[in-house]
Amino acid sequence: MGGGQEGGRRSGTENVAGIVGMATALKENVDMLEDNMKQLAELDCLFINKLKTCKADYLINGGDNRISGNVSVSFKGLDGEAILHRMDLKGIEIATGSACDSRETQISHVLTAIGLPEEYAKGTVRISLGAENTKEEVDIIVTQLIQIVESMNEGR
Repeated sequence: MGGGQEGGRRSGTENVAGIVGMATALKENVDMLEDNMKQLAELDCLFINKLKTCKADYLINGGDNRISGNVSVSFKGLDGEAILHRMDLKGIEIATGSACDSRETQISHVLTAIGLPEEYAKGTVRISLGAENTKEEVDIIVTQLIQIVESMNEGR
């Protein structure tokens, strides 16, 4: 039995291999940070430019000063949950609302605070992109999103 440190276990029970592995992963990530940020900005741009072909009424949230890799888009008069479920059926995982309220089904306080009208806020979805995503994947995601949104609009 050890002392009061380490929950009463003997000293030296730190996960040294895990600590070294985490430090190595962190260094690799920091070394690639600029390249990853550039790639995410390009993927965002591709997503938003393709979304401009959508015939639905929508708003991109966050303005020009958004975090790359996180696209929040609100479709007027549509239900974000319905969009989410239809995307899920196509094997594409997205989220609804804002990241600050991901567990709530009501309109996010963040979307309310930025002054997003209710008719848009209810149709908000978030698409998160990462350094592992490709341009081809982004093209598939936005193409499917446009098809779903336009079909939902036609059904009204």
